[in-house]
Amino acid sequence: MITKVYIYLFVFAVFTLEFVFAESLKSISISEIVFFGVHPVKELKKLTDLKGRQICIKKYFDTISPKSYIRLNNSPSGIESAVNSRKLNLLEQIVTIMGEKTRDEAKAFAFAVPLHLEWEGMSEGPLAEADFVDKWISKHPNAKITTFLYLFKAHRLRAGFEAALSEGNKQICSILASKYRESLDNARSSTNQLILCIAKDMEEQEYVYLEGKGRP
Repeated sequence: MITKVYIYLFVFAVFTLEFVFAESLKSISISEIVFFGVHPVKELKKLTDLKGRQICIKKYFDTISPKSYIRLNNSPSGIESAVNSRKLNLLEQIVTIMGEKTRDEAKAFAFAVPLHLEWEGMSEGPLAEADFVDKWISKHPNAKITTFLYLFKAHRLRAGFEAALSEGNKQICSILASKYRESLDNARSSTNQLILCIAKDMEEQEYVYLEGKGRP
């Protein structure tokens, strides 16, 4: 009798985990894959709630080099390894979207930006990364990766907006919302179709970091 109970509980737990995992897959978006670099890109193929994003996702997959780091699914161990993995992922995302010709610029930015492993629900982390974009662009005004950086900045500003609301810092939220729109518009001035469809994908998300905090 006890054995049967344990078997039942085990089966129930397995199905519960599968359900939770399936639910989490629905929330994964191409913008999340690009700007967080936590989920492997192959998870996009499992999505059922595409919302008309098939063309964007297909174009993205077709552009990724077969030997690209972002096609790998290796889990880093340790903080230093995880940070390095995030930076390598960002480098390859930029190269995938902006072209192989931008590799040197992509590497320079990816290994200079102060990426945080976890923002801990605070606005400080994403806003520091957004501020760094401005400093980098001011030093490299003719960079080929600028439109990607504007979109990266928009993502961090939106995350910062959501965190600021969570902190109750409503005073700064109107400023962040304005900066988000400005950065997003700068990115959408690009003729790069991947930039445009990823920007659209990000705009369609109910949130990018903290759920239920509204839109900028």
